[in-house]
Amino acid sequence: MISLKKLLTITSFALLSTTAFAEGAINPIPVIGNDWRFSGTISGWAPASWTTASASRLSKTADSSISDNLNSASVFAFLTAEAHKGDWGLMADLVYSQMGGSGSTTKYIPNKDDLPNSLYAGQNTKIKETVLTFAGTYTAYRSGNIYLDALAGIRYISLTTSLDANAKLTVDGSTYPISPSLNKSFTNQTTDAIIGFKGRARIADSSWFIPYYADIGKGPGSNTTTWQTLVGVGNAYSWGDVTLSYRAMYFGLDSRVAAIKSLTAGPQISATFNF
Repeated sequence: MISLKKLLTITSFALLSTTAFAEGAINPIPVIGNDWRFSGTISGWAPASWTTASASRLSKTADSSISDNLNSASVFAFLTAEAHKGDWGLMADLVYSQMGGSGSTTKYIPNKDDLPNSLYAGQNTKIKETVLTFAGTYTAYRSGNIYLDALAGIRYISLTTSLDANAKLTVDGSTYPISPSLNKSFTNQTTDAIIGFKGRARIADSSWFIPYYADIGKGPGSNTTTWQTLVGVGNAYSWGDVTLSYRAMYFGLDSRVAAIKSLTAGPQISATFNF
């Protein structure tokens, strides 16, 4: 698995090397007109995460490094789409990941015979996270160097945890299950209203720019809050742009079992294609 240092080196090289193909200093500030304009963004996000689960008076926090998340991720998708006509627009952003892990332990029991006795316990865990943001946008400010959209919409959050566990005892070469296998799945979900802003600032009349994004929202429960931020640097081309940024996302979930608070943050490389 690629290390964080290599990941940042590769993405930085990709961001800088593509400058050689730029057709002059393209203005990264969007042009507002009566025609529809569309864009699609594909991203690679390498975050660390911090999750706290609380039930009654008990609370447990689990931290996962960037390396931990990269090693355990099996499926992921980070996609954004936008459509604009005049000052008005629509945006959709998807963060989807599926991570898993497994572990087992075997305790050998001394036996005077040659046949081994042992106690085995194993488990497989899978976590599926879906964060889908829909928002309407309005261009609140535009100049030759700054572009700012206000946004309002909703964020749907779903977190599914699945656990498979089993234990067995081996005595004199024969294996006996200690109890039936445990197969449990729990899903927490919420839909929160959000408001925020997004845009970009041009750097020194060049094709380089600073992208920025921030939103905050609240759901129906006492702990169902959410926010997201992004800031970075990018370069614009005739076909779109490439950005390297730092992205952070937080959400809280209520359930009958526990309240969950999750913060995910790390570097992101993105390619946006304009249509």
